[in-house]
Amino acid sequence: MNHSAFLCILFFTASLQAEESVNIPSSKENFHLFLLMGQSNMSGGVGLAVGDTQPVPHVLKMRYAKEGDAPKWALGAHPLHPRRPNKKARFGPGLSFAETYVADKPGVVVGLIPMACGGRSIVQLSKGSEIYGDAIRHTKAAMQVGTLKGVLWHQGESDTVEQTRTAAYEKRLHRLIKDVREDLGNPQLPFIVGNLAEFYGTGKDHKAPDRVARITKIKEILRSLPKKVPHTGFVESTGCTPAARAKVHFDRKSCLLMGKRYAKVYTDMFAKP
Repeated sequence: MNHSAFLCILFFTASLQAEESVNIPSSKENFHLFLLMGQSNMSGGVGLAVGDTQPVPHVLKMRYAKEGDAPKWALGAHPLHPRRPNKKARFGPGLSFAETYVADKPGVVVGLIPMACGGRSIVQLSKGSEIYGDAIRHTKAAMQVGTLKGVLWHQGESDTVEQTRTAAYEKRLHRLIKDVREDLGNPQLPFIVGNLAEFYGTGKDHKAPDRVARITKIKEILRSLPKKVPHTGFVESTGCTPAARAKVHFDRKSCLLMGKRYAKVYTDMFAKP
């Protein structure tokens, strides 16, 4: 099946409706779903540039829906994530990932489920929180018409604020992965994490020695994940550059790079040794 053979769907099911006429494959196997979770470096920490609101071919995004409402699909374009504390439209790595992932998969459409929220600790994103509940609810709705392929996670900055958060981070991350897999019915669901930026901890607001030590610890936890939890991957942030003097968020070029790296790590996870 090639891209020109996609069916134009005006509605999917009684509980999952299309916001507009969008093209998806006629089978679940050709609609590849990815849940995007984390805080601002996943949802986007830099403003949009000209052309960013243009849809990426063969990529769709799920719109946020309130409890009881049917989630809707739209063409894949920035901005992706519905939750932004400052309400500004932002550019993140999600579409770069999807564009790279689908490039060598004729007949496949990627469905992104964007559920990241800036400025949140891992506790605020874990099971029991409204954000986590929304992520699971939207993903289950998407799975009515597609096949869930993995979760992309980029988070940790908020857990460098104090030592108690940092000390508990690894246990909480491992538990979150377990919960996501259980709630979505796949104990081997690929879960890929991205590293905090190399420049995080060099800006004037985050360079105190104790803060740098906590940042370093979170990076170590993220990097060691594939050795400790099966079916997980790690994306390095080497060579990325900041969006502003605060040196917290990736700039536009780095978001594009990180998205491509997520796609490569995902591919490498399934490569034969």
